[in-house]
Amino acid sequence: MLIDTKLQEARIDKDQTRKRASATAARLGAAPTAPHDKLKAILEERARALAQATETQTSESMSLVVFALANETYGIAIEYVREVQPRRDITPVPCAPEFVIGVINIRGSIYSVIDIRYFFGVPKRESADSTKVILVSALGLEVGILADDVKGVTSIPLQEIKPPLAAQGVAKEEFIQGVTKEMLIILNLEALLRDERIVVHEEV
Repeated sequence: MLIDTKLQEARIDKDQTRKRASATAARLGAAPTAPHDKLKAILEERARALAQATETQTSESMSLVVFALANETYGIAIEYVREVQPRRDITPVPCAPEFVIGVINIRGSIYSVIDIRYFFGVPKRESADSTKVILVSALGLEVGILADDVKGVTSIPLQEIKPPLAAQGVAKEEFIQGVTKEMLIILNLEALLRDERIVVHEEV
């Protein structure tokens, strides 16, 4: 699928960025000894390399899978996302918590599907053709997250990500890593999956 291709391309870009940063770091630490008359030139070269390394760090970005819930837009760091699937037949689980929609079978493996609206106070919406299940993996857990629609993959410069506003509520802020000026809400997936309600359900 197109979304899987974009996930792979984003991971490749991230690896290339890390390789460039490593190469820059190697140049910074590898200057040989030289006569006094070349010292100034070496220092200037180091200054330029340091400026480039700083610029690289400043321009680092976070790759995200972007999805919609009602009128809000969320992002999950791409390293947590295994795949995106269309909403298939989800089997309800008796006596499950309200946020557990049920379980889904993906190539013979069974995953719980959760609706994170429960944690963010987002209004429910009827399922449609655009409804997707985002399979994520973190902290030893693998679950499906229900999304009204998956917009695709994007890359956000780290300096554009701001802390969540206190006005968003303590419970909601706990599961938010940051917010962009376009109001893209970046999930703190590990904090969400550490919530005792999810952990207890997975253990059961």
